[in-house]
Amino acid sequence: MESESAQENVTGRPTRRTLVASTALAGTALALHGGTAYAAQAAPGRARGEALLRSADLDVRVARAFPRIVSYTDRRTGALLHGQQEPVTSVVIDGTTHTPEVRSNVRANRATYTLAFAGGTEIDVQIQVTGWQVDWRITRIFDTATLRVGTLRIPALALLSVRSDQDHATLLAARIDLDKAKSGDTLVKLTGTTPADPAPLGCAYAVVAAGTLAAAIETNTVFDKPSETPGATWDNGRLWRQTVTKDGHTAARIACGQWTHRAATAPVQMTEPLPYATVIVTRDRNGDGRADWQDAAIAMRDIMVSPLGADTQHLRVVPHIPFNFASQATNPFLATLDNVKRIALATDGLRQYTLLKGYASEGHDSAHPDYGGNYNQRAGGLTDLNTLLREGKKWNSDFAVHVNATESYPVANAFSETLVNKADEQWDWLDQSYRIDARRDLASGDIARRFEQLRNETDAGLNTLYIDVFRESGWNSDRLQRELRAQGWHITTEWGHGLERSSLWSHWATETDYGPDTSRGINSQLIRFIRNHQKDVFADKWPLLGIPRTGNFEGWVGKTDWNTFYRQIWTDSLPAKYLQAYPIKTWGEHEITFFGPSGTVVSDAAGQRTITTDGRVVYAGGTYLLPWEPRKATNPAKLYHYSPGGGSTTWQLPRGWSRASQVTVYRLTDQGRERIHTLPVRSGKITVVAEAGQPYVLYRGSAPHQPAPDWGAHTALRDPSFASGALAAWSVSGPAQVVRSERGDYELVVGSGQAAAVGQRLRRLAPGEYAASVQVEVGAAAGETRRAALEVRTADGVTASNWTDSSTAVNYVASDRKKDTRFQRMFTYFTVPDGGGAAHLTLRAAAGQARVRFDNVRIVPAQRPTVPATPGAFVHEDFENVPQGWGPFVKGDAGKSNDPRTHIAQRHAPYTQRGWNGKAIDDVIDGGQSLKSRGENTGLVYRTLPHTVRFLAGRRYEVSFRYENEKAGQYAWITGVDEPATRELSRTALPVATAPAQWTYTFTAPANGAAWVGLRKAGGDGTAEFVLDAFTVRELD
Repeated sequence: MESESAQENVTGRPTRRTLVASTALAGTALALHGGTAYAAQAAPGRARGEALLRSADLDVRVARAFPRIVSYTDRRTGALLHGQQEPVTSVVIDGTTHTPEVRSNVRANRATYTLAFAGGTEIDVQIQVTGWQVDWRITRIFDTATLRVGTLRIPALALLSVRSDQDHATLLAARIDLDKAKSGDTLVKLTGTTPADPAPLGCAYAVVAAGTLAAAIETNTVFDKPSETPGATWDNGRLWRQTVTKDGHTAARIACGQWTHRAATAPVQMTEPLPYATVIVTRDRNGDGRADWQDAAIAMRDIMVSPLGADTQHLRVVPHIPFNFASQATNPFLATLDNVKRIALATDGLRQYTLLKGYASEGHDSAHPDYGGNYNQRAGGLTDLNTLLREGKKWNSDFAVHVNATESYPVANAFSETLVNKADEQWDWLDQSYRIDARRDLASGDIARRFEQLRNETDAGLNTLYIDVFRESGWNSDRLQRELRAQGWHITTEWGHGLERSSLWSHWATETDYGPDTSRGINSQLIRFIRNHQKDVFADKWPLLGIPRTGNFEGWVGKTDWNTFYRQIWTDSLPAKYLQAYPIKTWGEHEITFFGPSGTVVSDAAGQRTITTDGRVVYAGGTYLLPWEPRKATNPAKLYHYSPGGGSTTWQLPRGWSRASQVTVYRLTDQGRERIHTLPVRSGKITVVAEAGQPYVLYRGSAPHQPAPDWGAHTALRDPSFASGALAAWSVSGPAQVVRSERGDYELVVGSGQAAAVGQRLRRLAPGEYAASVQVEVGAAAGETRRAALEVRTADGVTASNWTDSSTAVNYVASDRKKDTRFQRMFTYFTVPDGGGAAHLTLRAAAGQARVRFDNVRIVPAQRPTVPATPGAFVHEDFENVPQGWGPFVKGDAGKSNDPRTHIAQRHAPYTQRGWNGKAIDDVIDGGQSLKSRGENTGLVYRTLPHTVRFLAGRRYEVSFRYENEKAGQYAWITGVDEPATRELSRTALPVATAPAQWTYTFTAPANGAAWVGLRKAGGDGTAEFVLDAFTVRELD
């Protein structure tokens, strides 16, 4: 925190509606009859020019000639805070200064004013005092064609000020800033030598204190175009502070920024909530015997705008991000449902925040801003998404979807040259995106309608939007927030400064190894003091409070380790969330206290972080016995115990457990609670012996019933990912067992020896075509061989199967939990005949020495690829009906394990096709979908596997495909072999083809190893495109 008069940290103290988030706080228009008329000019004397408004607590002196607050006086003590001493005469409308004629009328606690402008435009203002609160609000704007009111500002009108001739006069202002190494706070301590500011300075929050009074201000100011005013972006023009020197003293003032009544380009009838500002005055609020910035911050909570969902944000302990990207569908919706259940079991039902990155189209950002109507079919489509939402909320999860309101992709149904500026290129991954004309999108109502479609199509379990890469502030942000609040959405964001009035959670603030610390989270102590109990948007720079960290194991940024994810819940998130249950009361250098009946305190004064509640230590140096939930800390339903180092610790139980003679200890596992033993209670205390890093939950008696997870519910399979840790849902023969991997994945493992088969009867399937698939890996090392097969037998006696003898290709898909292993997904297609009947799926391993691993079995409706009648043809892929992945191809080593730059593209003519906006080649060649690469990393982009295209040794084959290639020297076609090391047999540079071209060649599969074909990125061009379609393989002899 910076100080303008002396370097002093604001924590330098002794050691140791809810306003539903809406700016629509306008009052009812008042007709001002009679009263006194003034030209807006200085009143010659106080007696004639000022009036006194009174509540039980405050005397508020106001001007009669203009809606100006002169001062605030504590009626009991006489203590004083200032407003605007000097007269104000003008109003700035749309950048032009106007001087109105003013009529006013004063009553006991209220003054009303009519400001009359040339051309018949009138603005009514009311100042009213109620208790310790003073409301300055515009109650009516009647404008005419002669003087339309777009934006409104009264820059000379300070609503709060303190002076150097007052005791301990200070102003603390906070800007929205994200650099962890800096502070957005500025503390102004007024003395006779405090320098004046040459111009006002913008800020988002500001409080003042002097003597025995402090005050805060809230307002719905919003700049229409904040980028045109230096310092006003990201809500930092909400308030303006300035230190001035006048008449022998120095004053620090707070004025309001610009109000937007009617945004530029908005239709005349589209107006915003009427302007207001509310000042709240307070004495000492936190019992430390003085009124300072902390008391003002506490008072601010009485008038501030609160986000939807803020009251329960402290319960969202477990954020996680299932990630789908680039057509891979590595986290199908119903697999995510099983992960939600697993987390619930492993945490005894702690509330989750499940952020679905990739719910639409091909995943992640693809086809945005199609918020509705374009769901990720490869992940299960709208039906499975709604099942996840409906069932997942029963397991105490909130759900959010990742959406983009800044950039649009040509494949989106909503894309048009009206939506975007086609000259403004944005994020370029898979497809080139373009900047949305956010103002037009908002003013037209289009964006609200698209979000309404999502709301209407999805289950109410989807209660949150995660708005990615949001770059708008001012009216574009404020109006969007109001539209979304009207639809009931909770809001979370990528960066902490976006949508500040509404955002509950920021990605970069909570996943601290993602993104740079210069954009980490809000770095203001003042703002965190005010809103710690409401938001997870703050930089991790206050160790006493900590932050609830976002851990991931479902593929986001390549994170796939359940163990790391799970540990972080207990080491970081649960303690931080415990301290969010109540607002902060005092904040000192070594101690923070909280409001609430349990008197929670966190301190490091004794050398380690310690939390006490109700006088009892509940956390000491990372080991804890935390009551849950913390708003019931004196009589909680349960207690969580965790000790990083393990060992024996003794704890005093909550007072509500005083009659307990024993407590029951349960070990937490991802299979649910395991009862360990009961502990005797002696003198209200228990002694717990814990394993290092093992979480436990304690109950007074027996724990409540825990529902069975029914792994694989709503799919054709029971326990398809072996999440139960056992094979009860499967019939088993041979040396097969479920083993937990080093990453915490449960996998079916067939050890060396005899043949094994693991199968089950499928849940009833309707007649039709399906694809069954499983991830499989043969051998502990490449080159080991043993046949592993997937079979489905239907009631008509037909058995569909696929198999592999080896696994030599590394899985390089970063979003796949099997990344950097040799697991690859193997498919077989089958048909349930008319009349249905039982179908059985079996995973087989032949007798052999190599270990075989299976995981993540899946069955989805799918149309079998149609092989042309051409003699010898046995593979054909047109990419129209791929269940997941890239058809016969898997990702190669280009970029190693990363998020690829290849996906299955869809046609949205003319925008995805050559000729639009200078585009050189088509995204789609034939039909509606093709396999597209854009700006791929150098290396092998994709390749076949033996179980996708089986090339037999010594046989001759013809490989053909249709393609377009944007640039020479960038892409080459490869024929290779795994021996088991990969070796290229041939590499042929693909020529430029800006219209569909045919590529056909023949080769003979080598006698040794497994042959494959694929695409290599040879050049370094970061945007070069290649599109492939109609891939066909024929055996020639």
